[in-house]
Amino acid sequence: MATSNIETEDGPCCPICLEQFNMPRQLPCTNTFCVKCLQSHITTEAANQPKLNDIKCPVCRSSSSPAIKDRPSNEWASLFPQKTKVDRFCDACRNEDASVSAEGFCVICKEAMCGDCLKYHRKQNISKDHTILSVEELECNPENVIKLAEGITCLEHHGEDIKYYCKDHKIPCCGTCFFDGHKICATMIDL
Repeated sequence: MATSNIETEDGPCCPICLEQFNMPRQLPCTNTFCVKCLQSHITTEAANQPKLNDIKCPVCRSSSSPAIKDRPSNEWASLFPQKTKVDRFCDACRNEDASVSAEGFCVICKEAMCGDCLKYHRKQNISKDHTILSVEELECNPENVIKLAEGITCLEHHGEDIKYYCKDHKIPCCGTCFFDGHKICATMIDL
């Protein structure tokens, strides 16, 4: 199952309008959209189908329908649950097509992890001494990662010092990481 995880410098944004969420609504597949963007999508689907029973998620294409189907389709978006906080998902679980909310972020591995994955990460000899930040710490103060990255070398590009912090992906980067995958990122901080 695909999930939307689009973020801007100001935080998570709607995958339809690419702006900060405005009255976010969450579909059962966990993808979240602005209420007006979702309603616009529903209106488009209704125009293409004589009898609309459900909609396809614009991101993952899974079928969804509101809890109260007898309401007119022009009211459906407001019937989906309101989402006040957009979660960051566990990277390991997403690799297995599961959307599990992340609880922590490993500064060394550059991965967000759920509680179960964090537990196993801390038990492994190779990763037991890694620095873990809570998702709240990371989201509220990315400078914590910058301080922790000082003197750390990149695991992906052996021996290269961490020189940048990508606010778009919320990860520290070496020069090679920057040129290989973060040149187009909007907000890179020099360390």
